[in-house]
Amino acid sequence: MYKGNTRFRTSRIGLMQSVLLVVVCAVPGMLDAQAGTSASACGGNSTIDVLGAKPAAAARAFLAQLQGAVQSNNKEAVAGMISYPLLVLRDGKRTRIPRKEALLSNYDRIFTASVRDAVLQQTAQCLFGNSLGAMVGSGEVWFSEQAPEQWKIITVNESASAR
Repeated sequence: MYKGNTRFRTSRIGLMQSVLLVVVCAVPGMLDAQAGTSASACGGNSTIDVLGAKPAAAARAFLAQLQGAVQSNNKEAVAGMISYPLLVLRDGKRTRIPRKEALLSNYDRIFTASVRDAVLQQTAQCLFGNSLGAMVGSGEVWFSEQAPEQWKIITVNESASAR
């Protein structure tokens, strides 16, 4: 059996490993460039796109609408973006807000400064998403698609800001 030049085979394997290493390192960067965002900017947590292009775009549009309402302190607009009853988590307690009127009378206790800050600091490019919906910040606000192209806030977790 002819073994050939072992030096050549070693070099050839080394070359193949080098090419493979370059490809493995380059592909994530190329995918980030195609997506228009850098996963490293999100700590690798930009996942809303797993829901599909159309739901991801709708979730990002909902985030922009929510940010506008929070920025302008438009409590009525925020209240209209909620699926009732709203689950509120605070200090280890779970509360359900049954109606818009109840939310408006407790707005500042539900949408605390830390929750509003999380909403305003969330970038559309780094929006977290999974089968439950989309998450703002560290979980301060969750919203999901309630009907085709109709997104609503389902949970406000003021306790998430304390982490």
